[in-house]
Amino acid sequence: MTNKDSSTEEIIKEAARNVFQRQGFSGARMQEIADEAGINKMMLHYYFRSKQQLFDVIFQEDYSNLMAPLAVILRNPELHVEQQIIRFVRGYHETMVEHPRLPLFLIHEFAKNPHKVLEMAQKAIPVSKSEEPAHPQLSATTFMDQIDEGIEKGHYNEIDARQLAVSMLGMCTHAFISRISVQTAYEMSDEQYMKFLEERKEQVIDHTFRILMKPDYYVKWKKKYQKEKENTST
Repeated sequence: MTNKDSSTEEIIKEAARNVFQRQGFSGARMQEIADEAGINKMMLHYYFRSKQQLFDVIFQEDYSNLMAPLAVILRNPELHVEQQIIRFVRGYHETMVEHPRLPLFLIHEFAKNPHKVLEMAQKAIPVSKSEEPAHPQLSATTFMDQIDEGIEKGHYNEIDARQLAVSMLGMCTHAFISRISVQTAYEMSDEQYMKFLEERKEQVIDHTFRILMKPDYYVKWKKKYQKEKENTST
């Protein structure tokens, strides 16, 4: 064997992704990954010399392909902050429905390897103002700056944009990482749970804007948002 086959490599990565998301890095075993991929362990080591190398590849791909595009939404100066929030919440929901094990996997690894995650984020998006020259089309403070502008105009409540961002992410994430508890507590079937998630997407958008906006401005935004949704659905 002299050349690595790309299709075999992709099969291995998908198998590893499944195992890592089920077991985490520490609980995963190369033999289990080989079994999931339908190959022997020797071939697995030919493609990836160690579990750490394989994990780094998977984590980098998942972060770059799935999470970084969401973070970019909040750093796009061409989008108004209200559109940023709507697109972020919808995008997060759609990503996590398609990859249901991803939230817990990422949270676990964020807690264990925060510096590695930060390093990946810095390559994809500006995390701080000092990193913006490497990402000239993005701004790390877009979200916060626009909220400050809305406060000055009297549209938004006096709120710390960082607190709002963390609250919004928490509302997005919790229903996914606590699926079993939610389904058990409210006696939901899988179908009912998926319907609940679809409804929750709009609830998170609404709750976020209730926190952000002053009552009179919220009422105006709500009417406009409902009209836009009706036009989109027709």
